[in-house]
Amino acid sequence: MNLKFLKNNNIEFRHIIDEFQRVALAHPDVEFDLYHDDEVVFRLRKGAQMQRIVEIFGRKLQPLVIPIKEEMDWVGFHGYVAKPEGAKKARGEQFFFVNNRFFKSPYLSKAVQDAFEGLLLPGYIPSFFLFLEIDPEKIDINIHPQKTEVKFEDEPLIYALIRSTIKKSLGIYNVAPSLDFERDPQMDSFF
Repeated sequence: MNLKFLKNNNIEFRHIIDEFQRVALAHPDVEFDLYHDDEVVFRLRKGAQMQRIVEIFGRKLQPLVIPIKEEMDWVGFHGYVAKPEGAKKARGEQFFFVNNRFFKSPYLSKAVQDAFEGLLLPGYIPSFFLFLEIDPEKIDINIHPQKTEVKFEDEPLIYALIRSTIKKSLGIYNVAPSLDFERDPQMDSFF
C-alpha cells in the first residue's frame, strides 16, 4: 500500500470522524460504533434525529436548535438550525443531506446565512442539520468525484425554500419577533 499521500494520524482520523458523522446523521435508525486505538469514540444507538445530533455534538447544542419543516408535493425539507446564540466562527456544524446523502453547497449555505440576516454578529455562521427529500430525477450527484456536490434541477427554488422556511421557523420560535415571516415574497412566483 502506498502511504505517501496520507497525512499525519490526527488529520487522517479527523477525516474519518467527519465521514462517520455524515453517515451517522443521515441514518439515525442505525446503530454505529467508532473505535480509535481500541477506545470507544462514539457509541450511537437508534433514535430520533435530534437524539443523534446530541449524541454526536453534545447536549449543550440541544437547547440552541430549533426545528425546521416544510412539506410540498415536490420536496420535503426538515432538520434543525441553531439560534443566533449558537452561531460559530467555524463551519464545523453545517450539514446538508439530500435523500440521506451528504452534500456541500456554498450556494445553499448562503440561503441559510441569508435567513439569519440581521441576527448574527459579523463573522459568525449558523450551525445547521438540514435534510431534503426530492425526486432523484431532479438532482445530479455525478458532478464531483467524491459525490459531495449535487446539482438541483430547480436550484433557485430550493434556495428560496430553505431561506423562507428557516426565516419562518425563526419567527415561530421568537428568535426574531419583530419581523414578519408569514410569506417570503421570493416564493410567491413559484406558487
